[in-house]
Amino acid sequence: MTTSPVQGFRRNRGLDVLALACLVLIAASLRPAASSLGPVLFEVSDGFSLAEWQTGLLTALPGLVFAVCGIIAVPLLKRLGLFSALALSAALIVAGIGLRAIVTEWVAFALLTVLALAGMSVGNVILPVYVKSRFPHRPTLGATTFTVSLGLGSMLPSLLTAPLAEQFGGWRFGLGFWLVLPLSALVTWTVLRTLKSVPVLSGQAAEHGGQKEEAPPRRAVFSSPKARYMAMFFGLQSANAYLQFGWLPQIYRDAGLDPFGAGIMLTIVTFGGLPGGFLAPQIIVRNIAPRAFLVSFGASAVAGYTGLLLGPATVPWLWAILLGYGGFAFPAALALITSRTRDVSVTASTSAFVQSSGYVLAALCPLAVGGLLGISGGWQVPLWFMVIISALMAITGWLSAGPGAVDDELAPTSGPTGTGEAK
Repeated sequence: MTTSPVQGFRRNRGLDVLALACLVLIAASLRPAASSLGPVLFEVSDGFSLAEWQTGLLTALPGLVFAVCGIIAVPLLKRLGLFSALALSAALIVAGIGLRAIVTEWVAFALLTVLALAGMSVGNVILPVYVKSRFPHRPTLGATTFTVSLGLGSMLPSLLTAPLAEQFGGWRFGLGFWLVLPLSALVTWTVLRTLKSVPVLSGQAAEHGGQKEEAPPRRAVFSSPKARYMAMFFGLQSANAYLQFGWLPQIYRDAGLDPFGAGIMLTIVTFGGLPGGFLAPQIIVRNIAPRAFLVSFGASAVAGYTGLLLGPATVPWLWAILLGYGGFAFPAALALITSRTRDVSVTASTSAFVQSSGYVLAALCPLAVGGLLGISGGWQVPLWFMVIISALMAITGWLSAGPGAVDDELAPTSGPTGTGEAK
């Protein structure tokens, strides 16, 4: 048994396995409230008799809530500590997912969706800090587990929500079923805390190579060009993701696919989170031509949306595969946060800045698509809009994946000197 002298948590092989299990469950809980809605969006909309703008608002809520609540995540972490902040995150997701499945009013459904998304937002920002602090000597393992689990949290609801709804009497069961993930995460996280194996972060000081370093940077994180490029890339790839969660099944259904077939197409897209979750950390952490790969993700998304424009029902699986490869951008964006920072406090501030500001862009996209759909009466204009978004994602991916670390750009006097590799 060992104990970290700085962060005060117990370690052994069994506790490390339990810590990984916590990471899997918490990360997998950070997507179902959003990704489960798309496959039954028509049924929810019909059940509440929603107008197009209300349906568009539902698809835009993840980006809106993540943008707002991401700002408060780091202050919440400092005030409550790592355990309580992530426990609060899981509890909010449980309450939001469970209660929205039983309410009968549209406003209550939307507010409870916001509650679940608020919990997801806090977890989005803080979980990279857990990865950095709990697995400081296994950065690739932590990053890979994180991103693969997020991919599972996106894929499984998109695959299973519609069949669950059909088998067990409607969309309410299909949506409510997914509280099992955050509930399991909360229980497992509590067990890990009881066994004293949760890192305790003291102020803004962090462990780096077994020593304490002065954590707060003298320059604000938004002064870092790399952090700004990362935020733009994160926002543009998130815009793609949340458009797909909310609208892609409907695009396929409008093209003639049945609800199950449309759900399968979304599953193919979200399945990209699994191989992407394995590969992206390797690409980023090991500096394996990261710029070329990030550009290829944007180019693939452009090709996928172009296919939906030209013949959505001709080879629907091909367009889904292309969009799925474009979705590798998400685990890559998360891997950039942990691999392009060194100190845990810089990881926290960069994670908050990149995600909160990036989600501002992501929030506007589904709203814009809903508006363009209402004005144009078809999918041609919205899909051209997404082609442009994907092209911009390729450009910002090139800019954000260059060598260097955010820590170096935040130093008071020195210029960027880092390699961008995990330390």
